[in-house]
Amino acid sequence: MTEQPFLMNQWYVAAHSAEVAHRPLARRICGVPLVFWRKQDKTVVAIDDRCPHRKYPLSKGALAGDDIECPYHGLRFGPDGRCTLIPAQSEIPAGFGSRAFPVVETTHLVYVWMGEAGKADTALVPDFFENSAPGWKAMPDYLHIDANWQLIVDNLLDLTHLTFVHKTTLASPGIQENPLEVVVDGDRVVARREMHDVDPAPIFHTMRKFEGNIDRYQNITLILPSHVHIRVEATPAGKSDDPQRLHHVVLNHLTPETERTTHYFWSISRRMKIDDPKISDLLHRMNKKAFDEDVGVLREQQRMIDTDSSPLVNLAADTAVNEARRIIRRKFAEEAATPARV
Repeated sequence: MTEQPFLMNQWYVAAHSAEVAHRPLARRICGVPLVFWRKQDKTVVAIDDRCPHRKYPLSKGALAGDDIECPYHGLRFGPDGRCTLIPAQSEIPAGFGSRAFPVVETTHLVYVWMGEAGKADTALVPDFFENSAPGWKAMPDYLHIDANWQLIVDNLLDLTHLTFVHKTTLASPGIQENPLEVVVDGDRVVARREMHDVDPAPIFHTMRKFEGNIDRYQNITLILPSHVHIRVEATPAGKSDDPQRLHHVVLNHLTPETERTTHYFWSISRRMKIDDPKISDLLHRMNKKAFDEDVGVLREQQRMIDTDSSPLVNLAADTAVNEARRIIRRKFAEEAATPARV
């Protein structure tokens, strides 16, 4: 789709924390096969999943202490990627090993840095505190989507599609009629839509029984490279100071697998009635249903794009999308202007 399909000097979500244990986990990110595992001290590491000897997947092997053993010829590699054992010979060549990648684990997410290791600034890791903070209840999940990551970013920044794609879950009047207010804050795109005196969307009744119309608010933030934070609020119509203001967030982390496939890590977190498992179940099921509907749309969209080289057409509702694409293009240009080093 492009000569440089991925931003490399960025932190990408590689897994939910619960996915990574003291065993190999294979995951292709930005076209690179990686293997993750949790060391005995519980820290997470990642190295290239290709044994440098004959390129066999290390993830098909097993752990020996904190090392990973290739099941083809028994070579072992440590958490830093260096070879620690070659059974067929006593000496290990200097520098022989597999590339290691910087990893950070925070707020129940595992991040990996795919670019130049020396530029892996941990201060750039986003803080999605709603995933783990006291007083919040988070429900994580994962989707694999047969579409380019930028198409999914577009989908989340333009929520006018809710009216048509998610009729039984997220749709309600007012989305089409009210514009999205968009502000660019550095490398972030921040957008808000206010919908006053509208019927509640079905999902709002999972957490609170509204007797009449509501005031509904969508707050969307794009955080590079492809994290989309969505905060949803609702109050009875005309009661902006309602102490029981409904408030939950949907966290979306879109990690390129290949140019045409994407890992979609998401969670929905709320701070009301957090001890009610029925609400957790309903909220999760309704969001999963909506996201499964998105999967079908995005798959067909990608299929059509692959048969047509003409550019996409923008509409008035694409203001946030256009700003995001502009920032991403600038980041691509900055990386292309700087020679890559690992």
